[in-house]
Amino acid sequence: MNDVDFRLGELWLRAQAAWEWWTGELAEMVPERLRTALAGSDDAVVIEALDTEIIVRRRDGRKPVTSHIPRDEHATQALRLSVPVARNWRKWIAPPLVLKLQVRDALHRTIRLPAGAGRTLEAILRHEVARQSPMDAAAIYYDYRASKPRNGSFDVDLRIVHRAPVDAVVAILAEAGIEPSRIEFMGDATHADGSNFPVSPAAAPVERFRPRLVPALVALVLFLAAMAVGIDYWRQQGVASELADRVASARVGAIAVQRLEQELGDRTRQYEFLTRQKHNPAAIAVLAAVTRLLPDDAWLYEFELNGNEVRLHGYSADASSLIGLIDSSRDFRDAQLRAPLVPGPKPGLQRFDISFKFKASS
Repeated sequence: MNDVDFRLGELWLRAQAAWEWWTGELAEMVPERLRTALAGSDDAVVIEALDTEIIVRRRDGRKPVTSHIPRDEHATQALRLSVPVARNWRKWIAPPLVLKLQVRDALHRTIRLPAGAGRTLEAILRHEVARQSPMDAAAIYYDYRASKPRNGSFDVDLRIVHRAPVDAVVAILAEAGIEPSRIEFMGDATHADGSNFPVSPAAAPVERFRPRLVPALVALVLFLAAMAVGIDYWRQQGVASELADRVASARVGAIAVQRLEQELGDRTRQYEFLTRQKHNPAAIAVLAAVTRLLPDDAWLYEFELNGNEVRLHGYSADASSLIGLIDSSRDFRDAQLRAPLVPGPKPGLQRFDISFKFKASS
């Protein structure tokens, strides 16, 4: 075995340990009653095959022995009535069927393997069993228990038994329609990690899955809860986005209304100004005189009359000449620029701010 296989084997064992820890933590989140009902204890329907009888009982100890069945010509029919066989989906939650046999002439061997051998353990053991057993491989069954890796290696305890007594009991169960998911021996303190016993190819995977049923259900519940939270968050985001769109639309409308109000206010003030001027003959006379005085290339955008003073705001192609033009008038005097001339909105134009006084009539 090379270094690559050794490292891959260590990684595989660590991954298994991490998975077992994670599923165990998830299982702790499930209420105890539900956990006990689904996977809970080491419950099983145990079929103990003795020399003269077959005993059917529940392993969890909460129920008494179901029946004692003599090993005679009526054993098959009695087993059909005594052993519950789950069908369809019920097999996933029903207690497993475990066949327990008496230990006779078992051969034990201990093999030390490097930690990296965990990934190919089954293949290694098939070769080792044939080498360790004095009998032909076709005449034996075996199971094994592997220890935890330590210092780069682990031990495997092999148990090799004759096929004949095992096949005899399995044949009786098969006639009764019973397929055990695991075969053990009386006196075993722990379950074997693997074997080549003739168990049901359909029932064995179900039993291996049952301890993971609670973690799987917990993972499903957590997934559905996360989905519900995600959907609720997505809906809230949609509502918030819709509200934001409405607020933005309302803001645009408010800005438009504000502009209209401002424009309306300007128009109102202009209207009020013109109305006041209509009732002020002096202002009308001064405005008429200014209009006649200004050249054709000049126009006003604001006219102020405060007592005896007139102030003009406007544009002209030659704004500086307006001072002399106003002073030469017989109606006005003291013309002056109130602000420097600056370029207008179009080339060749200047913006002006001029004030002057009008002469009082004698």
